Amino acid sequence: MKNILQKIIKSSIYLLVFLLPVFWLPFTFEVFEFNKEYLLFFVAIIGLFAWFAKMVFFDKEVKFKKIPINILVLFFLFVAVLSAIFSVDKTSSLFGFYGRFSNGLIPLLSFVVFYLLLVNNISSESKEKEQDLVSQGGIINLFLASTFLAVLTCYFSIFGLWSKISIFTTQVFNFRLPSFMLMPTFNPVSGSLEGLAIFLAVIVVLLTGLLITIEISQKNKLSLFFYSLLLLASLGLLAIIGFKAVWVILLFVLALLLVFVLLKRVFKGDINKLILPIILIIISVFFIFTNFSNNRYFSSLPQEQILSQGVSWQTNFKAAVENVKSGFLGSGIGTYHYDFSKFRPLQFNQTPLWQIRYDRPASYISEILGTMGFLGLLSYLAIIGVFLLVVFLILSKSGVKKQLPLLMTFLALIVSQFVYYQNITLAFSFWLFLALSVSSFQGQKSEEKTFSFKETPEISLIFNIFLMVIGLAIIACFWFAKNFYYADVLFARFANLQQIEKAVDLNPYSVQYRIMLAKIYLQDGLDESLKPASQQDQKKILDLASKAIDNAMIATELSPNSVAAYESLGMVYRDVSTLAVGALDWGIKTFGKAAQLEPTNPVLLTELGKLYAIKNDNQKAREMFEKAIELMPSYKDALAQDIAIYEKDQKLGDAIVKLEELSSKYPLNIEIIFQLGRAYYNNGQVSKAISQFNKVIELSPNNSNALYSLGIAYQRQGQVQEAINTFKKVLELNPGSQDVINKLRELGQ
Repeated sequence: MKNILQKIIKSSIYLLVFLLPVFWLPFTFEVFEFNKEYLLFFVAIIGLFAWFAKMVFFDKEVKFKKIPINILVLFFLFVAVLSAIFSVDKTSSLFGFYGRFSNGLIPLLSFVVFYLLLVNNISSESKEKEQDLVSQGGIINLFLASTFLAVLTCYFSIFGLWSKISIFTTQVFNFRLPSFMLMPTFNPVSGSLEGLAIFLAVIVVLLTGLLITIEISQKNKLSLFFYSLLLLASLGLLAIIGFKAVWVILLFVLALLLVFVLLKRVFKGDINKLILPIILIIISVFFIFTNFSNNRYFSSLPQEQILSQGVSWQTNFKAAVENVKSGFLGSGIGTYHYDFSKFRPLQFNQTPLWQIRYDRPASYISEILGTMGFLGLLSYLAIIGVFLLVVFLILSKSGVKKQLPLLMTFLALIVSQFVYYQNITLAFSFWLFLALSVSSFQGQKSEEKTFSFKETPEISLIFNIFLMVIGLAIIACFWFAKNFYYADVLFARFANLQQIEKAVDLNPYSVQYRIMLAKIYLQDGLDESLKPASQQDQKKILDLASKAIDNAMIATELSPNSVAAYESLGMVYRDVSTLAVGALDWGIKTFGKAAQLEPTNPVLLTELGKLYAIKNDNQKAREMFEKAIELMPSYKDALAQDIAIYEKDQKLGDAIVKLEELSSKYPLNIEIIFQLGRAYYNNGQVSKAISQFNKVIELSPNNSNALYSLGIAYQRQGQVQEAINTFKKVLELNPGSQDVINKLRELGQ
């Protein structure tokens, strides 16, 4: 039985090292991170339980390696637990934000468990008696074999081979690959090519270290071939992907390596081995300082929309200094979505991606600052800093050739955390190579702390009972995890209302499930209300409206600081305002809360203004619309609603004055020019309206709205031929538009 437990320990480590980078399943809503998190948590927990069971039941002693840095690792985990307890969104802090999953407490706990399991069960090469433990070389080779599969998979995706395989298997086996596998960006490491590129940059550093330190012999011939092949394949993908951050990582780490080995004279007479890192440095400089890396080799490959470093650090710093609690523990581990919404800068509204709510920054280090505070950041940097300091002290006294690949890889992972966010694979790689590096540099110096209870059966009994309790807890985790997983499978299918209701029953803590269910109930109720009065079921309409409100409210209770939850609840109240008494007032209150959580979003203020307008509180409505315009002067909906309110109050002249001021301030803003033209037209100043619409067309020749409005203005002025020519242009841009066809018929065409 003891041997079985030992095999379980080894198997769990090897299994994670090989499977995690390439693991995915097509059954859930998010196929990569969600499934990797499940694999990591359960395999690591099984390995840890087997390790403790072996010590308690058979060795009758608990022993672990005395490595000082482990105290810092546990302290960082402790800070994360405190951050989750005092989080603004406890669900996201525990499980990770839905759709990302890698930034929660459970994933971090899994990483630490794996780290401790590996550190205490890896053999030092100098001790033959440790043959039952996992070997450093075996782990590295397995990890590289997994990487090779990931690289091969990505090449298949980019060159469209999966599509051809899918067609072939459909004809012969009546089997079709999942649709996302046919996308050119599909790779098992990450949901994006940029995430894969960061991972491959780390692999290139590792392979470089292995190639310059491996002894050239017949025995290592196969390894040399495999390392070289994987290096070339990885560099090829990096060139195709064209993500500049990876070349920054390579340049920094390899330049640092070159300086170090030259100063320490690590290679002495074998200096030619440095040709490889020198070539890679030259390649990195080329890709950094040329425009080649700004454009993908294959222009059709979609690019990930990554938040800028400036906005990432700005939002996270503001989150960290919001109050005393945030200063120490941040907003809560896994809550960057909250930080971004609350602290995103006003300038962000001027970017094309202003409507995106980012749940991840451009830097993992900055994310730790915002979500775990200065205490979390300092404790994390302490792990890195103390390890590097110990390594430096060791390197100053002894040779480092064998440890060089691990040290280089760990440095690459550290640098990557400054230029990219963290996903499951990158985080796993960090803790994996930290464990390998710590074990390698400790070597024979590592001592073991032993708690023996061979002579004390009472303590042995206590440990046995404790272990059985832990075993029962693990079984309970398996049960709940099974329900949560099946819930996501149902959510991913989304075939009918019953499946979403079942998903909510299995996992009642998911905010996203509740929001989706509320939207479905709302839509069904609206569809029923659109039927002829004689066919409407008023009881069904009210019941669906009530269910929509209830589920949207539960979403806000589960995540009381979620903008998306309050926005959804506000939309439900808005759409049922004619069916439920008081819904309009609750909608105003709800959108007001959403606007507090995301104060620089003009959409929320505009929706709030619309509700005030429905309530006939025109002054309050105008106030909301003008605030929205201050946040984003070109926001079409706010401009149109503001003009409508002025027109309603018969103050269109005042609206024109405000629009003229905006037009002089933003002379090239198409939406402001267009709305000014509409205001002129509605005020009877048709000639000025025509001038404004022509300005829009000069800036955007295919702007259908401006062309259509220009045609209407020409028609009103009696310029029939100009109107006909303009409407024909609109019809060319919108073939089959019945409204335009009717206009042409009116004009005799």
